[in-house]
Amino acid sequence: MRKNIRFWCNVLAISAVLTLVLSGVALYAHSAEKKSGVEESKGGSFALSLVPPPFVSVAGASETTSGEAAGRGAFPEDEAGLCAYINTHQTIDIEKVKTIFSEVEEVGDNYIIGVTNISDFGGDIDVHVYADTDGWIVAYFTKDEPAAKIMQWGTADVDNPVITTITTTTLRDALYKAGDAAGIGIPSAAIKYYDFEYPNANGMTLFVRTRATAGTNITQVEIPADYILYEASYYHYVTGDFSWSGGSTNSKLKVDGATISDLSISGNYRKWSRAFGSYKGAITTGTLHKIEISYGYDYHGSAGVATVLIYRTG
Repeated sequence: MRKNIRFWCNVLAISAVLTLVLSGVALYAHSAEKKSGVEESKGGSFALSLVPPPFVSVAGASETTSGEAAGRGAFPEDEAGLCAYINTHQTIDIEKVKTIFSEVEEVGDNYIIGVTNISDFGGDIDVHVYADTDGWIVAYFTKDEPAAKIMQWGTADVDNPVITTITTTTLRDALYKAGDAAGIGIPSAAIKYYDFEYPNANGMTLFVRTRATAGTNITQVEIPADYILYEASYYHYVTGDFSWSGGSTNSKLKVDGATISDLSISGNYRKWSRAFGSYKGAITTGTLHKIEISYGYDYHGSAGVATVLIYRTG
């Protein structure tokens, strides 16, 4: 029998129940009554498989075919963590790709590695990009960066972030940015993901929870006991618009009552604070865990958390 990672999302006032099932993940969400003119968001989620690229050097991870191993010697497998990749099967002009970099890290005869900035809630996310003349583009985080940086909050309203569907990621956006610079189309169906830090992982789940009025929302998650959990990380943010008169607020991220992240903002006009990190053992397999996100302001602003799980299914 196929096992699922199970979610229960709750708020204080319940008016309806929404059930979504996608990629083996069951999400149970409750919507809330309107308060102060703002409707509480329903947390979105998605799950996907992690598949090694043909040039990966992990023994037995994949079969390398002729012409697909161009990046073997150049791509920094020992430094990379979570990545999104594609073989465009077109010749890439690395000088054109170079134009998107805020920092160029390495240039070879047929490849380039650099850092590009992807806009997100609270500021840019720095994404490493590898591209070579044989058509490979790989967008990645280094292994010391949490996988939760993959969350793209996108064009959600910062004062009422209703996120029921996650349509892209910061890594995918970096691939699109490199493709646009090179004049090469990036078909979304051809994009795959892999984690070089955890080569035995074969699955990833991302889920979010937000709060736009004073109070607390929760998500309950249970990972099957026979899964191997390699990483559980978070992207926590808080924002508020205090106009000219000034103000302050805060947000706490908790797991089973223990504070994981505590953010505060104060001052005039729009302010942001965010934190990225590991849950450090607070989330484990075979146990029902409660993740809480709180917000301390009733007007313009919100708080949220994106959680990423990297695992091997049982």
